[in-house]
Amino acid sequence: MNSFLFIWRNASYKPLAALFQIVLLAIGVALILTLSHVGAQIDARMQKELKGIDLVVSGKGSPLQIILSAVFHIDFPTGNIPASEAEALAKNPLVKAAIPLALGDNYNGFRITGTRASYVARYGAVLAQGQMFAAPMEVVLGSDVARAFAVKIGDKIVGAHGLVNSDDLHTDSPYAVVGILQPTGSVLDRLVLTPIESVWHVHEHPDEDDPEEVSYKKEHPENEITALLISYRTPLAAAQLPRLVDKSSSMMAASPAFEVARLNKIFGVGRDVIGYFGYGMLVLAGAGFFITILQATEQRRYDIVLLRVMGCSRGRVIGLLVGEAALLGAIGAVAGFILSQGADQVIHQMILNQKHIALDPAGMSPLDWGVIFGAIVLSVLAGLLPALRAGKLDIAQTLARG
Repeated sequence: MNSFLFIWRNASYKPLAALFQIVLLAIGVALILTLSHVGAQIDARMQKELKGIDLVVSGKGSPLQIILSAVFHIDFPTGNIPASEAEALAKNPLVKAAIPLALGDNYNGFRITGTRASYVARYGAVLAQGQMFAAPMEVVLGSDVARAFAVKIGDKIVGAHGLVNSDDLHTDSPYAVVGILQPTGSVLDRLVLTPIESVWHVHEHPDEDDPEEVSYKKEHPENEITALLISYRTPLAAAQLPRLVDKSSSMMAASPAFEVARLNKIFGVGRDVIGYFGYGMLVLAGAGFFITILQATEQRRYDIVLLRVMGCSRGRVIGLLVGEAALLGAIGAVAGFILSQGADQVIHQMILNQKHIALDPAGMSPLDWGVIFGAIVLSVLAGLLPALRAGKLDIAQTLARG
């Protein structure tokens, strides 16, 4: 007797019931793995962006908003700060390095960021073409920006007012593309980088027909920046510098590590709930396997006893029924993994389309193997009791019943 053929026929005895249990198991596995993959990729991306940044200083407001806007470029800034005040802070003995950022315009939805060459060096970025900006109104494009609009070295691009795509173009102040960066897998890929002086120059001569720009110039006669990214010189700075900024300046200090931990805590609750739901689906699938195999063995008591009469040992009967549960569990677990890979791709594309953030693809991790193996083991355990009961069937009594 072919054992696999027997297991397959038993598994397909009630195909709809078997399919339902497989789907339950697959959904549970997919939920757990998808949350794990996406969560790990987002965490890794955040840690990469935060590397080397101990403190972010910007206008007073929400510290989390400061981090999201200045580090990840996915929110609006809380406000500007005087460039002179930021420069004085950068010279503080507790500061090892300080990188200024000036935001305010965009190029087709990608943010134009005024900064220094040290901002590019911080990410270890390498030029794919051209050179680093050296004068106002020169720009270096991130790889995503250049690819999205097929921009080449020597092209002129025009920014638009604000951080989202708009028709309010600065046509009188075009930028010259002098460099294009290789992909870095960081925020640089989706930025248009230029000297801070470029941002000041664009807003030095506001369009008289644009009340918003005229108001901006009147309210901010002094050169301003949006944020200052600070690295500490000593651990002592972590205790002193934020307090100094908040109490003795018009600026506000935000700790990236603290705010990201708070963000993870906020979203971690929802992620945990969905994860628990996934584990609950696995338990339901296991219970379903138990009921399905138990009912099947009860309905096939006579066939099982005939196997015993034909020389099939009790242990082999138990093994065949447990193998049925293992087969269904393996199909469900593998289907769940494949489903999770598809869900990863969909989520990645959504994040890329909405936030221009590319996450690294997920491969097989130890957790993946653990969840797949655990789902199969759960299925085997669910089928073990019905198999043991089938192995204890009284041959004479069952045959007498017919």
